[in-house]
Amino acid sequence: MNRRILYMAPVNWRRTTSACFSVGLCLAGFVMTGCKTTSPTIAVIPRTSGTWLWEAEHTGVERAAGNYGLNVYWNAPMREDDVQGQIEILAQVLKRGVSGVIISPVEALPLRTSVHNALQGGTPVVVVGTDLGLAPGKNLAYVVNDEQRGGQLAARRIGMLLKGHGSVAILGISKQLTSTAERARSLETTLADEYPGIQVVFRSLALPTVSQEQQVAEKLLVEGPPVGAIVALTEASTRGAFYALTEFNRTLTTRLVGFDQNILAPIRTGQIDSVVVQNTNQMGRAAMELMDSELNGAARQGYVVVEPLLVTRENIDSDALKEILDLAWFKS
Repeated sequence: MNRRILYMAPVNWRRTTSACFSVGLCLAGFVMTGCKTTSPTIAVIPRTSGTWLWEAEHTGVERAAGNYGLNVYWNAPMREDDVQGQIEILAQVLKRGVSGVIISPVEALPLRTSVHNALQGGTPVVVVGTDLGLAPGKNLAYVVNDEQRGGQLAARRIGMLLKGHGSVAILGISKQLTSTAERARSLETTLADEYPGIQVVFRSLALPTVSQEQQVAEKLLVEGPPVGAIVALTEASTRGAFYALTEFNRTLTTRLVGFDQNILAPIRTGQIDSVVVQNTNQMGRAAMELMDSELNGAARQGYVVVEPLLVTRENIDSDALKEILDLAWFKS
């Protein structure tokens, strides 16, 4: 099948569809005058695009869609904090009549109503990455990262680095996404249960940009209590903490354990100790498999949980990580 991507300003319009020529191109698999597609089109709306985290999901959905004879319409907000932009994209694809939606909400509460309206209109939805508080059932399923496991991996890495004693700061605690909140709970519970000699002495809420997270980390390093390690729970807080530690020449003395695969290269030099990455490639595959089952009326799971991976210097070149970070979604 010949697929092509189209870009349209001002948002990140990227559409994958069968080639079809008449007077012009048939965009995004939607029916237009003199031109139509025979395969269902699934709209995939991540939090943003152009990052390792979400382009790997792009690879997963594309590979799976090819197996099921489905077309993919890929579109995302230009910023990961653009809730309204994501709501508008969802409204647009529903108006145009896609066969199903796979969405990774920017925030849980604002997207709940929009997803509920899609379900009421009969459109199947698979939510990736967080729970919206809507029960899975007919037309609704979830594919999520195992956040409890991710918190445990980070806590046990901190326990090893600090040899069971010391102080730690936690950055990027989100109240907008149940997934990140569960990540934080698991981290603190595991530290308390398994490493009572390690104290959490500083906590900060998640902020939308790297520069804001960097300012928080800088203030911690200058004015806050001394810490032997930092756990950063989001992409932005991981990068912000790394920049702050670099500025104060503390990357090798204050150990950083991050989350989500936006910055991995410093692991090779030890400037970042480790990062817990989501397997969004597999999550994308699983989401498209669930969508195909729904379109064909087959029995399916309502909740799929995918294991994360702790990336360290020892496994950064492993086949498992290479598969997770496969961004070549345009290859069959």
